[in-house]
Amino acid sequence: MRMPSDSELTLLFEGDEQQLQQFAFANSVTIDWREEDEEIVRLFGKQLPDETVEVTPTDKGLDVTYNGQMHSIALTFTGNDRYITIRSFQELIRDKYEIRLFEASYLSDTHEFLILPKQKWEELDARYPVRSREIFRVIDDELDFP
Repeated sequence: MRMPSDSELTLLFEGDEQQLQQFAFANSVTIDWREEDEEIVRLFGKQLPDETVEVTPTDKGLDVTYNGQMHSIALTFTGNDRYITIRSFQELIRDKYEIRLFEASYLSDTHEFLILPKQKWEELDARYPVRSREIFRVIDDELDFP
């Protein structure tokens, strides 16, 4: 998978609602509230073109290997696990990348996410501070499926 180009990101932030929807369709990672946790990691991993991500389910959760280093994600085996997985994966990649939720998908049972290099998010937040908050929601401890 490839990262969106600068011109695509400009169109996202400066375009209309239809362009936002087209961008999200083409570039987002779509996660259903019933998604298998290992599939969430696989889907996010596909968005990181220069990284290696492998995942193995365990009896305690997931073992995720990110660029050769293994990390364990403890799961509760409840509906809360989707965002435990999302927040945990965000923590693994946080030095280079950030995952954000498309705000328009928040009240749905299917959430759409965009992963960009951390530096790109900083540039976009500086250039479009209001629009960035309108379009995206930062992944925090409170975020979950409604």
